[in-house]
Amino acid sequence: MLFVLFSTDLSPKERKVIRFSGELVRWEAQSPEPQFRYLDSTSLREKTIFCDADTMRLALGNQPYEKRHIEGKATQVSPTSDIWLCVGKPHIFQKYQVSVNSPSSQGKRIQGQVIEADGETGQIVYLVRGRRSYLTIEPSLAKEMAESLSRMQTVEIDGDYHYDRIKRYYIKD
Repeated sequence: MLFVLFSTDLSPKERKVIRFSGELVRWEAQSPEPQFRYLDSTSLREKTIFCDADTMRLALGNQPYEKRHIEGKATQVSPTSDIWLCVGKPHIFQKYQVSVNSPSSQGKRIQGQVIEADGETGQIVYLVRGRRSYLTIEPSLAKEMAESLSRMQTVEIDGDYHYDRIKRYYIKD
């Protein structure tokens, strides 16, 4: 007797899910195939991600093109496809820079977009060039920021702050 065994991989391939981020180059929210193009910071190539019209309208609306950055998740149409579809709503923001002007290590210039704030502890999370930064500020100021964020308003932090060792948080100059 002769037995011939054939081994085939019957397990289905799964669609990849990726995290993307980069500079937003162009978007078409009203076209038959709503999509946006961004410059991938790792490969330095433009990539296209397709979204449904409602998601595009909610995320982008009528925003101007000027220096916007985008981050989010996308999945493949099929396991072998190069076509990507957004998963959920992508986060669109403007990049800011932090510069330290003061020679003193206790004072610094802080500039960025606040994305989280805790009015009790004074802790805030803000974005600088797409990177999260953490800071403890005066709790009353953080509470105002938290209230604005809860009303879905854009909150920015921009100013000179110095660290108070007794209070253990940064105070606006």
